Amino acid sequence: MGDNRIGVVVADDDPAVREALADLIDSHPDLELVGLAINHEQAVRAAVDHRPQVVIMDVHMPRGDAPSSVRAIRDQVPEARVVALSAHGERETVLNMLAVGASGYLVKGTPAEEILEAIVRAARDQFSMSAELLADCAEPLRRAERASWRFEDLVGNRLEDSYLELLGHAPCGVLVVGPRGRIEYANAHVRHMFGYSSAELRDKRLRDLVPERYRTASEQLIGRVFTTPSAMSGRRRDGSEFPAQFSGGHLQGRQPRGVVFVADLSQLRAAESRFRQLIESSPDAMLIVDTSGRIQAANHRTEALFGYDRDHLIGRAVEALLPDQPLTISLREWDDSMEEPVGHSMELVGRRSDAKQFPADVSISPLRTEEGLLTVLTIRDITEVQRAQFVLERSLELLEVTDRDRQALLSHLVHAQEAERGRIAADIHDDTIQVITAASLRLQQLRRRLRDPDEQRVMDKLDETLKLSLSRLRQLIFDLRPSSLEHGCLAGALRGLLEQMRNETGVTYRLEDRLTAHPPAETMALIYRTAQEALVNVRKHAHAKTVHVQLLGLDDGCLVRIVDDGEGYNPLEVESRPGHLGLSLIQERAQIAGGWCRIESEPGSGTTVEFWVPLGTPPDAPLITPDSTDSPEGDPQP
Repeated sequence: MGDNRIGVVVADDDPAVREALADLIDSHPDLELVGLAINHEQAVRAAVDHRPQVVIMDVHMPRGDAPSSVRAIRDQVPEARVVALSAHGERETVLNMLAVGASGYLVKGTPAEEILEAIVRAARDQFSMSAELLADCAEPLRRAERASWRFEDLVGNRLEDSYLELLGHAPCGVLVVGPRGRIEYANAHVRHMFGYSSAELRDKRLRDLVPERYRTASEQLIGRVFTTPSAMSGRRRDGSEFPAQFSGGHLQGRQPRGVVFVADLSQLRAAESRFRQLIESSPDAMLIVDTSGRIQAANHRTEALFGYDRDHLIGRAVEALLPDQPLTISLREWDDSMEEPVGHSMELVGRRSDAKQFPADVSISPLRTEEGLLTVLTIRDITEVQRAQFVLERSLELLEVTDRDRQALLSHLVHAQEAERGRIAADIHDDTIQVITAASLRLQQLRRRLRDPDEQRVMDKLDETLKLSLSRLRQLIFDLRPSSLEHGCLAGALRGLLEQMRNETGVTYRLEDRLTAHPPAETMALIYRTAQEALVNVRKHAHAKTVHVQLLGLDDGCLVRIVDDGEGYNPLEVESRPGHLGLSLIQERAQIAGGWCRIESEPGSGTTVEFWVPLGTPPDAPLITPDSTDSPEGDPQP
């Protein structure tokens, strides 16, 4: 960059404009083109890399926005000045660019000499703007200046256009009446209200817009400094009337004029009617109460609930209906609060005309009106609700008792079953096994006396048969009363069951014990018997190679998951066949214990059986212990 020349970066996404600007800068002896950019991101980077005095930048480019780019350039290259160049000249865009620090704003189409002059002026920290943009942006300033003139200067021989525009946006009807009592101006609200055009209203008198009975009152509105609103009727062009509110004032100027404000009350009356209909159609009693606690209005449901005529209620204190209660309807706190008041509800006691009382739910809501803040009380008789609540509470108590009874029944049932199994196992051990053991010993004595080899072979086979019987009886004893289960080890009892299945069928297994809680004896027995039933189904029907058993703690209970890789089945089809009770027994056991069961299977995809039972302490019942049956010491092992 030359020592005396002004470095310039050109940023524009249009190739033709970019090249034309570059050639224009190269043609000026005091300017030097140091960089080009095609988007906002490149414009900031070129300013940082080349440190120019001026960046002339298109406002609407991709990859960013102009205000952000100006901020980034001013922050990172404080000595650089930005001149905006755009095909658009919206006032808001121009003001936004100037607000972030742009040193000029030119519209595309500005003569080349003005563009070069703007670049030079920006380098001297001087401002430049297209003339048409300057006029448009200065208009708000001129309006602000006009608004600061004295009010008398706004009204002369004719109303200024800006003042007419202000009246045109007024939220109500506005009429300006001249010294002769003729209408000089009417805004759109008045024209719509009365059905006249501007030309038809001009030179009419105010009395022409009201019925004859209100003409004297309408004339009194004109010529005064201020009048309080008067409720009258307006008369439309077609002769129909509508409720309206008129107020007037005096405009002091070179020529005194009057102004009349007109509000159509038809919608207000309609809103009041809808409000009354809403109150009357409410299924609850509704009262409107003033700040002193006096009833101002009541619906027919209030009459039915309390037994009073509404005429008898109007003006009475609300404490007559809700006596001796902490009901605060004083609105002083709401009046003093700067925040919008918020309603609330409470349960109180209502009193009918016959002095009978009833529980009531009372909603208290504030209602702002022109007369002040009122209170809307919505009252509902909750006798039936409380009765239903009482019945529900009693039902819940009954369910809790029933649940405890069910748990007790389950405990006794499981205990009885296990006790019976223990008794049978003890009988087998003490009687059948002892007899067979004695017979085996006798047989061995007899065999030693025999000399004939054929007779000895018959005796050997008979001895093997007796040993097999003993083995099966010992397994039956284990099935009836697993020793691990008696000692409180659920996982050990299941492992013994799985080992037996592996020895008999070759099905391999994996047992995963992640149960940290210790189940009560009855619950442990129920879990074991339910899992045993599921494993029996695996052994008999699944034709599986492996089975995975999990014991998991879940939601204060035990979740047992048994997954096999067998051939699977259709649960709906199999469970509907007669004689297939195993799966039903699994589900029933879990449900009796207050749990649930889920069985998932399909042909060729194996079977998953999941059941969950709670581990809560059951009601007091005899525990199943090794001493609960008359078993001898040293139970035989399978």
